[in-house]
Amino acid sequence: MPPIVTRSFVMLFVGHLLQALGYSTMLLFPLYLDFLGASRAEIGAVMAAASVGGLAARPVIAWGLDVWGRKPVLVVGTLLLALGMLSVAAIDALGPGVYLMRLLIGVGTGTLFTGYFTLAGDVIPDQRRTEGLALFGISGLAPLVINAVAPGVGIAPPQLRWFFPVVGLVILSSLIPLAGVVEPPRTVESKAFSVGAVVQALRRPRLLPVWVATLVFAGMVAVFMAFATVAAQSRGLANPGLVWLTYAAGALSVRLFGARLPEQLGPSRVAAAALLCYSGAFVFAADAHSAGAFAWAGLLAGVGHGYCFPVLSGQVLARSPLALRGTAMAAFTGLWGVTRLVLAPAFGWLSDVSGDTFMLRAAAVYGLVGLVGWVALELRLGGEPAP
Repeated sequence: MPPIVTRSFVMLFVGHLLQALGYSTMLLFPLYLDFLGASRAEIGAVMAAASVGGLAARPVIAWGLDVWGRKPVLVVGTLLLALGMLSVAAIDALGPGVYLMRLLIGVGTGTLFTGYFTLAGDVIPDQRRTEGLALFGISGLAPLVINAVAPGVGIAPPQLRWFFPVVGLVILSSLIPLAGVVEPPRTVESKAFSVGAVVQALRRPRLLPVWVATLVFAGMVAVFMAFATVAAQSRGLANPGLVWLTYAAGALSVRLFGARLPEQLGPSRVAAAALLCYSGAFVFAADAHSAGAFAWAGLLAGVGHGYCFPVLSGQVLARSPLALRGTAMAAFTGLWGVTRLVLAPAFGWLSDVSGDTFMLRAAAVYGLVGLVGWVALELRLGGEPAP
C-alpha cells in the first residue's frame, strides 16, 4: 500500500492546522456578539454572512483551483482570512462593519476550505483516500481545543476583540509550511473547465446522494456551531467553550483510532451512523443543564463530524472526474455555505420565538428526516457505475 504520510502531506497538515485557527476560534465570536447585545436571530445572521462571501467567491475558487493551481489559490485565501481576523479589532458595536468583516472571512475560509482538501486529495493515494482525508482532517479539528482553553487564560468576551487579530497573525504563518508542499503535476487543460463540463459533472447520478447528505450534515454542523456555545452560556455554565473540547476529542479519537473503519465497513454505512450520532447530539443538548450533559452532546457531535466529513469529501472526489476535482470540491464546500446562510438565521429566529430547547430538538428532527431521505437515494443511486 502506498504511504499516506509524505513530506508534502506533513507540510500541508501543518499549514492547514495553522490556518484552521481562524475557522475554529470564530466559534467564540457568538459570545462577543452576545456581549455587544445581539439577539439569537442577529447572531445567526452575522454568522451566516460569511457564507454570502464564500458562496459569491465559489465560481472563482473553482476556476482558480482547476486552471490556475492549488497553491496560488491557497496563498490568496490565507491573506484574505488573516485580513478579516485582523479587522475584528475595529468592531466595537453591532452594525455594517460586523457583516463586512464576516463577508471577508467567508471568502477566505471558503477558499481555504476548498483548496486545502482539494490539494490533500491530490497528495493522498487514491487507494487510501478516505483514510488519508480522515487523518488530514485532524489538522482542522485539533484547533477547536483552543475554545475551551481561552476562558481559562482570561479571554472573556470583551477580550475577544483583540484575541482574533492575534490569531490572524498566526494564520499568516501558515504560508511557510505551504511553501514546502510539492503540488502534484496535473494533466488538465484549461479547456476542460467549461460551463457544460461543470454542469454535466455535478449532475452525475452518483453525486446526488452526496449532495443531499452534505446538506443534512452541514446543516446540523451550522446550527450546532452557531448556537451550542451561547445555549450553554444561557444555562449558566461557567465555561461554555468546554463543549468544543469534547467535540474535538470525539472527532480526533475516531480519526486517530478508526480512520480505516469506513473502508472496512463501507463508507455509506459509517456515514449513516455518523449522521445519527450528530442528531443525537442535539437531543442531549436540548435538555442539557449541566457541563456533563453538554460534554456528551459535544462528544456525540464530534464523533459524527469525525466520520461524516472524510466519507463525504472522499465520495465527492471518487465520484467526480479528475479534471474537475477542484470544481466538485467547490460545490461540496459551497453547500456548507448554503446551509449556514439559510439555517443559522432560521434556527436563530426559531430560538428567539420558542427557546433554545425547542430549536435544538427541531435540529435533531432535521437531521433524522434528512438521514432517511439520503439513505433512500444512496440505495438507489450510490452504487451505480460512473457514467
